[in-house]
Amino acid sequence: MLLTAWEQRHCCALPEDMRQFYMSTDGFKLTWNYEYAGEMLSIGNMKINSISELRRLAGIKTQGDSDYPNLLDVEICSRQDDCNPARRRPNFGVKCKIFELDSCQGIGKVCLVYLDRSDCESDLKREDPKIWLLDRSFEWHFLAEGFTQYFRMMLIHQGLPQWQFKFTPMGLTPWAEQMFVLIAPHLLQSNHVTQSVEWSDMPYNHLDPAIFKTRGKSSKKKPDTAKNRST
Repeated sequence: MLLTAWEQRHCCALPEDMRQFYMSTDGFKLTWNYEYAGEMLSIGNMKINSISELRRLAGIKTQGDSDYPNLLDVEICSRQDDCNPARRRPNFGVKCKIFELDSCQGIGKVCLVYLDRSDCESDLKREDPKIWLLDRSFEWHFLAEGFTQYFRMMLIHQGLPQWQFKFTPMGLTPWAEQMFVLIAPHLLQSNHVTQSVEWSDMPYNHLDPAIFKTRGKSSKKKPDTAKNRST
């Protein structure tokens, strides 16, 4: 199976909810448009990479020129004090395993992160992977405790532009915030949403089943001229 081969290749086990997800479907992508002022805008984008696209970021030793910096060098030079010392941050070392779930259309990367083992953890048990956002300045932002929580967050935010950045200090850009105001203003009621939100208590999004229906091409039959002939 692809899942077993992936786990053996990367020497780590996927959490059970992700295993169930990939056994049901090999990835997920849903996009939708919004008509504004007579123009159709591509707004919604919800994506989870397929198992073949679940590639590892950094953490791999290269034989490149040692004079050029790598991701680990960038991290060491730009590391700052964490605002939450109780939560360990990902790093680009070999022991920390980072896999890309979504490229966020080039504005960042949503990652499945297996943190390196701490001194108090045994060799047989590694901390369950978390979901983090890596922005373009190589800063890490925590998103969710697990895959199921992140997937529900994605559905609740309807894949609106830059919704992951709503959970970062930088926040949304003015254009993205305008899309929230037009489409889902209830998601902006709180200026700062903490990670302790119970996503099961959030309002449900209702999908119209008609969007999954396809119209078949119908061909009009020509009238049988033979029957209309006068004998």
